[in-house]
Amino acid sequence: MTQRDERELTLACVGDQSAAAATLHESLAVLFPSATILRVDTAVERVIPQPVDCAVIDATVNGADGIDVLRILRAGGYGGAAVLVLDPARPSAPADTASAERLGARRCALGAPVLTPLAEAIVDALRAHDGGSGTASMAASRALRQTQRLIAAGELAMRLQHSLNNPLAALLAEAQLLELETLPPDHRESVERIIELLRRVIDVVRGLDGVGRA
Repeated sequence: MTQRDERELTLACVGDQSAAAATLHESLAVLFPSATILRVDTAVERVIPQPVDCAVIDATVNGADGIDVLRILRAGGYGGAAVLVLDPARPSAPADTASAERLGARRCALGAPVLTPLAEAIVDALRAHDGGSGTASMAASRALRQTQRLIAAGELAMRLQHSLNNPLAALLAEAQLLELETLPPDHRESVERIIELLRRVIDVVRGLDGVGRA
């Protein structure tokens, strides 16, 4: 696949002006940073304004259930992949699952900070739509793998930071106490060098915090 193909993934974030819809849009941007993400408010637009690979529909859009919104979009001619984001406060009924299947949609709960199930649902919806051989599903799969690698790297960075913080702080404290003692000049120079190096290492470890939260 060419680099151009990788950038062709286009998602529609179907929601309204609520904080939940804004969170959904932000989540999509985090999971698929190279994708084009359109904001679609069905209070203004009854159809998706341009071709997209997958419509991701908030649980409630302008007071309407997400499944009802998808019905409207299908009636308006949208035939692409679709993911319905569930409302965790609303129990899921068997009829909802059956309706989603008839409409060709995948269902997923959005639970921050764990966002990968949403990405997996989008990839699954795209695979079902294009048979897994289209550029959209392949680009989404590649983006999901990249996101999973970044999450794993962030988790490793946070574990390293937590493991190293206390020992480094203890070593620095001991070295600073030793610096207060009466020492021969060469020993004092060595202690000062140890303190300087420890501070550098502590600064590096603090930088892991940004990696872990990225």
